[in-house]
Amino acid sequence: MFDRTQLFSLERGGITEIIVHGEIVIFDGQKVLFKTRDCLGKYPARSLLKPFQFLATGLVDSLESDSKYVPSLGSISATHEQIDYLKKWFSDKRSQELVSKLRLPPNYPSCESNRQKIKEQGEGPSPLFHMCFAKHMAILECCFNNGWDLASYHRTNHPYHTRLKEVLASVLEINPSQMNFVTDGCKLPTPVLSMSQMAMLYQRLAAAESGRELYKIQQQMMMHPSWIGGPDRVDTLIMKKNRGVIAKEGADGLLAIAVLPNFTYPSGLGIVVKLWAGYYPKLAAIAVGPIFKALGLKSVEDVSPDHQVVYHYQPFEPHRAEYWDISPEITESIAVWPGDKSFKRKISLDTGLGNPITLSSFETTVHVGAHTDAINHFEKTDLGIESHRLDPYKGSCQVIEIRKSRGRAIEVSDLINKPLLADRVLFKTGSFPNPNQFNEDFLWIAPETIEYMAKQGVVLVGIDTPSIDSFSSKDLPAHHTTTKVGMKILEGVVLSEINEGIYQLSCLPLRIKGADASPVRAVLSRG
Repeated sequence: MFDRTQLFSLERGGITEIIVHGEIVIFDGQKVLFKTRDCLGKYPARSLLKPFQFLATGLVDSLESDSKYVPSLGSISATHEQIDYLKKWFSDKRSQELVSKLRLPPNYPSCESNRQKIKEQGEGPSPLFHMCFAKHMAILECCFNNGWDLASYHRTNHPYHTRLKEVLASVLEINPSQMNFVTDGCKLPTPVLSMSQMAMLYQRLAAAESGRELYKIQQQMMMHPSWIGGPDRVDTLIMKKNRGVIAKEGADGLLAIAVLPNFTYPSGLGIVVKLWAGYYPKLAAIAVGPIFKALGLKSVEDVSPDHQVVYHYQPFEPHRAEYWDISPEITESIAVWPGDKSFKRKISLDTGLGNPITLSSFETTVHVGAHTDAINHFEKTDLGIESHRLDPYKGSCQVIEIRKSRGRAIEVSDLINKPLLADRVLFKTGSFPNPNQFNEDFLWIAPETIEYMAKQGVVLVGIDTPSIDSFSSKDLPAHHTTTKVGMKILEGVVLSEINEGIYQLSCLPLRIKGADASPVRAVLSRG
């Protein structure tokens, strides 16, 4: 039977030489998207907790103005450069008073070259060289600012750790009493969390909203990857290779990764790896190989050329987006508004006639095919299509099917059972079925419906007909209402093969100065 704790094997000449056991969990903001085992364990969170321990200090607003706090977010290697910076940052009288209260064991740098240099110089171990030095200093400063006892900051019942419990409980949406603490190697209490909870913490870090304290921590971690670890550390290397990713090594085999929100995962991802053998970061980097491949991320795997990696799990298939072109083909047969200029293409040079290149020009109405109207199409203004902002033409979109007799308006009552779920709405009416044959009895949109959608945040409205107003309309009330509410227009799309649902829309207009409209290549996508 397959052992679901086996993450991967290293083979030499087809012979299995090393088997790495552990657990992996991926959280997408709503659910556990993937896990390697049915029963995932609980482990001390230890160094994975550092961003959230700093969150509990109340010093987050100082991050941008005082860079001495940035190392508190990571577990530094204590390189020569890092130590020089730390000495400068913590050389003032107040810092020295706080250093005297440290309950941190002295240590040598984890940076191999600097450790050797320190020993050669006859220096002994120091708390300054410890991976957790900056974190302890931030906690002590928090205690100083709040008037809390400094000597007992390492105890579970200290006010700081009470606050930390509350912070974690808020992020994890649990009761603080549900958390158990054990003592970390740096002598501070650390919570015992499930793999899913640790993945949730990093998903929340990934999805933090702009302006919030956790967002500021997220931004500082991405801006300073070298302070999260060191030049040769796996977490720092992952961050340097992948924009929009936060990585944090943890003690005893933990590695956490936060993938910021993107098109495929709009709430971001939290990924946590636990190697049962303990702290082997390079093996943890190999372990996430299939996940990075599926997400299109760059891995930092370090595998001997004599070894072949055989993975024993597959998280999900690499994502492939689906696309639907909802623009009618523009030919000389395409129907235009009666009396408007039909499409004609003239070839001036043709490779088929022995010319080195083909050159052609065309003449047509700017309202041909799928197009977006400019304000000067229906109002007295100099604002042509080039003045329109582009953001309304690209983003989340809902296709809504309206079934009613031809020649009628789409009323607010038609949307009673169709909640608006996106910032852009396309109406599928089927009332203009043939782009090459003009019919006058198509559906249009009532002005009240435009106002109703605008109140719910809709920034663009589209329809599979030549106009959002009726064929016989002279004053174009729907068009004027879009100007009043700040909504953009998309007309002439083809939705016959599109099902109702949520998509991504792209329909950028051409930058034609003074033009009253622009043809667009309208595309829907998913995935």
